[in-house]
Amino acid sequence: MLPKRLSPSLKTVLEAFRRGEFVALLDKPDREAEADLLLAAEHATGERINEMISLARGLLTVVVTRQRLRELRIPLLEPEFAMPNAPVFAMPVDYRHGTTTGASAFDRAVTIRALADPKARPEDFGRPGHVFPLAMAEGGLAERQGHTEGAAALAELAGTVPVVAMCEILDPEGHMARGRKLRQWLRDNSIASTTVSQLLRALGLE
Repeated sequence: MLPKRLSPSLKTVLEAFRRGEFVALLDKPDREAEADLLLAAEHATGERINEMISLARGLLTVVVTRQRLRELRIPLLEPEFAMPNAPVFAMPVDYRHGTTTGASAFDRAVTIRALADPKARPEDFGRPGHVFPLAMAEGGLAERQGHTEGAAALAELAGTVPVVAMCEILDPEGHMARGRKLRQWLRDNSIASTTVSQLLRALGLE
């Protein structure tokens, strides 16, 4: 679906994301009311991933389309007793070339970039590993309005590969950052942000 006219604030976020800067994606207030820090996979370096997990401090995952997961033969994990709005995890992986244990920020950056590399093959990834892929819904935001689908939509609007490193933003006390604390965090770190609702409007879905 072709996007409608983009708002100036969304254009700013897309330009920053395209340049390899961090951007934040805020969930709907009536859903989880949380925010994730995003980075285009093609810009993932050890330094950037280390900075990302130091800043946001939540779980580092990587958004991947189901088609790409099928190409790489990375299976989805069967949910059991899942929480409401839980994302769909796939088998965690490590890229097998140019890495050691797979756990360092630098090894994880290599794996994240490889997931976006069309030349990478199934046998290039060890399973299980230290990078947690999240499978976006087949119908994208039209089917599920979560951070996973929002991150992939943002990447597509920005013209980058829809593989996105994503880390949940925690407040200084270790809770999910929301409301005033989240706004302060975004100001303190000069992070451009957008919302799932803004992406839905840009795509004519809301």
